[in-house]
Amino acid sequence: MMNRTKLIVSLLSLVMSVGVFAGSAQAQMDAGRLQVYAGPQTTIPEENISVTIEMTDSHGKSVQGEEVKLTYVSDGVPKSLSGKVSNGLVSFDVAAQTIAGGMTFQATVGDLTSNSARVQIVATQPDIFKLKVRSSNNVNLVEITTETISDAFGNLVSDQSLVALSWVDNTGVKRLEAAQLSNGRIIYTSICPSEYVAPLKIRAVLKNVEVFSSDLSVFCATPEVGA
Repeated sequence: MMNRTKLIVSLLSLVMSVGVFAGSAQAQMDAGRLQVYAGPQTTIPEENISVTIEMTDSHGKSVQGEEVKLTYVSDGVPKSLSGKVSNGLVSFDVAAQTIAGGMTFQATVGDLTSNSARVQIVATQPDIFKLKVRSSNNVNLVEITTETISDAFGNLVSDQSLVALSWVDNTGVKRLEAAQLSNGRIIYTSICPSEYVAPLKIRAVLKNVEVFSSDLSVFCATPEVGA
């Protein structure tokens, strides 16, 4: 009877020791560090984003062989990638989503969760747009507008973008101006050149995309040079 009691006590001690060891190992894992780096911080649709995960133990040493799970959302769809750390690091290449906005990357190993690394996606080159020009209520003033200007993925070009406007006639450039987008559109009023040789047009350049208006001579009553 005494031997049986000792055996039961020994088994209980062993179970408790294993539990304490497992808890200690988990505590060390939780005390470790999991860090995510993603860049570039701003990019355009479908460009490559480099995501690197760094993992250290509770003593700050690089971890080997742990399976890391990277999670993120792309164009509204949750996605994940997995890989094993080597010398504390594991890296992934992720294509930027097509919708302008933010992508957030986070890593997990068991109960250990990393920081959140965010990358901003902005519109790429705008599609060709059309200038609309009409006469203003004031003499020799014209109103220049466009529809919303977007890229090939439907993302509005940022309102921080400047549009270079050039008045050009048969002899060359008459005047240079700049207009800032408003809600993705050009809404701008300009005065006709004091002199010009017809035909007279406005050239607009936005991120290397160049468009021309129709002939504006009918809106600008200034006599032609030499007339």
